[in-house]
Amino acid sequence: MLGFRFFRSRPTDYVLLFSSGRPRRKGLGLGGVIYTPTATAAAVPIDTRDDIFSVEAMTADYQTVTVQGQLTYRIAEPETAAARQDFAIDLKTGRHVGEPMKQVVERLRAIVQSACRDALVSSTLDAALNKAGDLSAAIVGTITRDTRIAGDGIAVDRVLVLSVKPAPEIRKALEAELREQLLRKADAAVFERRRAAQGDEHDLKVREEQNRRQLAETELKNQEALEAERKRVADARAATAKREAETDAESSRIRMKPWAEMPAAHIAAMGFKDWANRNTALQTLSVGGDVLTSLADALKGAKAG
Repeated sequence: MLGFRFFRSRPTDYVLLFSSGRPRRKGLGLGGVIYTPTATAAAVPIDTRDDIFSVEAMTADYQTVTVQGQLTYRIAEPETAAARQDFAIDLKTGRHVGEPMKQVVERLRAIVQSACRDALVSSTLDAALNKAGDLSAAIVGTITRDTRIAGDGIAVDRVLVLSVKPAPEIRKALEAELREQLLRKADAAVFERRRAAQGDEHDLKVREEQNRRQLAETELKNQEALEAERKRVADARAATAKREAETDAESSRIRMKPWAEMPAAHIAAMGFKDWANRNTALQTLSVGGDVLTSLADALKGAKAG
């Protein structure tokens, strides 16, 4: 009404209000009633923003790689940025008249691209594919050394290189080579397992043969010990039998010694006497020639006496 309008901004916008070309108010999240015919404003977003970048660079061996990453930036000095860049807004809609943040991003992407090319120009493809951390540090260092970025009030908080990829045909060749290496490693692992299994089987057979040999040696020793024990028992039995026989012979000799010292006639007479003392009748008597001769000799000697 009558050119007056209530103006409000986002909490993350640093607003500078001008009236008739002269600064009136400034601050974060500024709002209030303004007179639109003479008022102008600039809003500088100071919130932290992320941008995904993709940069192509050439390596030392003339291979093209694509570097993809994320850039985190913000407007650190809004008044300086507003003085170097057009952040004017439409007071009716509250939107920027131009695209100042897009220009900031394009400026940062150009610096990132230059830093990646300078970092990869002296690296081979193999080294570049494993250089994500070094690229992040190189980009941050290039931005830090760029005095114009700091002079424009822009600050970069972090740069992350997410991937470094070769060209599709080179990638296929590298994947094929890597696949071949993995297959060779797998074949080597299978061969090693087979060799180890054969070695284990051989060791098992050797141990089984050693066990059989030890069992055979133990059994042979046991048999020899058993035979030695049997021989000892047999010798002991033989010695015992011999001593028993000698004892029996000695006993018989002692018992027969009185008979051997007696005259044959006395022995015969004792025999007849013993027979006579029995209560049996004589039915048959067999007398040999030797006995008759001995009896006759005995009778002759009795008569002569």
